[in-house]
Amino acid sequence: MSEWKAIVHGTLIDGTGAAPVTDSVVLVKGKRVVTAGAYGAVEIPPDAQEIDVSGKTVMPGLIDGHAHVGGDTAAIQVLQLSLQRGITTVCSVSANTSGIKLRDGIDAGQVRGCARLVAGCVVCPTHGHVKFRTADGPWEVRKAVREMVMAGADFIKTAASGGFWAADEKCSVRNYTLEELVALADEAHAWDRPVVVHAHTQPGIGNSIEAGVDQIHHGAFIDEVGVRGILEKQLYYMPTLRVTSDRNLDAWPDRPWMIQEMRESQPVHRAGVRLAHEIGVKICVGTDYPGSAHGWKVGDATPFELQELIACGLSPMETIVAATKTNAEAFRKEADLGTLTPGKFADILVVEGDPLQDIGILYHQETINVVFKEGEVASADEAHKHLYRVRLDQPLRCQGVKD
Repeated sequence: MSEWKAIVHGTLIDGTGAAPVTDSVVLVKGKRVVTAGAYGAVEIPPDAQEIDVSGKTVMPGLIDGHAHVGGDTAAIQVLQLSLQRGITTVCSVSANTSGIKLRDGIDAGQVRGCARLVAGCVVCPTHGHVKFRTADGPWEVRKAVREMVMAGADFIKTAASGGFWAADEKCSVRNYTLEELVALADEAHAWDRPVVVHAHTQPGIGNSIEAGVDQIHHGAFIDEVGVRGILEKQLYYMPTLRVTSDRNLDAWPDRPWMIQEMRESQPVHRAGVRLAHEIGVKICVGTDYPGSAHGWKVGDATPFELQELIACGLSPMETIVAATKTNAEAFRKEADLGTLTPGKFADILVVEGDPLQDIGILYHQETINVVFKEGEVASADEAHKHLYRVRLDQPLRCQGVKD
């Protein structure tokens, strides 16, 4: 069977922010995109399998930049269901060592039908908001970072402020000091690993910026100084607006302290994102999922976050770029992921309708015709299996996993 596939006649959104191509070709050889452009301008090899997607949109697989996925059976199910929803890459901020093993199993083809996993490892202070490898003081922090790099971490995650979760903490509580954050960032960068920081408030946000981290996540109580500091240092901001959305407040009926502080943060959080967009901060897409099962299904969060960002002033195209190209760049994976351009992995969604007119179509699984991961069909709806020449005796749905 030919290694070549040509996905033809769809409307192409390539993830770069370029204008859509209404009659397009995405040419794939093996796992990677060879080229993409207008039909008639791309030479299709005579032995290529042509897949006609007239009337549909072709776009990169989504990347969720902030998830909590470890390495157990539940994690595998989350990644399987994510892939069916068009999320082809999940960046887990708490993968830790068990998640590293799962990442390697997925990459080796030993664990099938899963979204790709980018595995972060936590280095945290005693009694910190996030928990895994506890380290206090600059030299112990450096040792912990080295241990996580040796274990195979794709990036290092820490916290500079408290969070909503525990009844005995507030978002304003400082976690790591500036001195410790400087040591963590410097050591991670010495090993060429990006640094992701949970930070809701000052002084945590300002300390993170001064320390030279790469990504600020959340910022539920972010102020103008913080937003402008992120811009000045050209950091990435991943606001995770879903966390403070009304829908998520309703998902935690047994945690009244969380609901109260989340509700207080709602207008501040959204004002910060609006300002970030207005002044040109690099905004990413992450959701803190899977989270509560009350009111949410696995895969809901990422397309829901796109709608939250649009409500803060981003255009549909800007949200797609944020969830593809910008996320890939933030995690230093842009050589392989994020856009349908030459040399990248062929992680491709084919969807009914036009997400530039209604981003909500990405939320509904029935509008996702097919998901390609690395050039192979990873999921297809029943009505379109024949179109993609999927063998019906090899079901694509995950066995024993329910939405």
